Amino acid sequence: MKTDSNKPKIRRKDVIVRCAADVFLPLACMFGCYVVFHGSSSPGGGFQGGVLIASAILLVFLGHGGSQVKNSFSSRLLHSSETIAEIMYVVIALLGVFTGLNFCFNFVFAGFEMETSILMNDAVGYHVMAGITCLLILMLGVLNPEEEGGDTPSDGKEDVSQ
Repeated sequence: MKTDSNKPKIRRKDVIVRCAADVFLPLACMFGCYVVFHGSSSPGGGFQGGVLIASAILLVFLGHGGSQVKNSFSSRLLHSSETIAEIMYVVIALLGVFTGLNFCFNFVFAGFEMETSILMNDAVGYHVMAGITCLLILMLGVLNPEEEGGDTPSDGKEDVSQ
């Protein structure tokens, strides 16, 4: 029977990779926010910017490992706050109905110089960022079980078959 001890270990915590991740992490988040905030007036938008921000979690994983991802990001908080973005989108979309217009009608708030499409775009960006980040945390946890304390999951029984 072949054992897993012959498999080479993947080292993710090299100094160069960690420093590069630390440098590019704020840049990736800033560029994602730029795409979200300017999405209503330029190509791109909430979905694309949300994915860009969520992809920053991969930089943390590559530079610092899975344990740092679990310490830095709370998937429960992200999943529950994702609902706030959904509610915000629906409430803003219903403002058109309450004012006698259509659902998701784009109008300017009196005295604010802000269209409803900008607010809905921001809500979509946060919703996508939170959702994709939760999926990435789940996938990274499933694909790297060795970071949770052992190389293989065990149920207390040893393999005696040879």
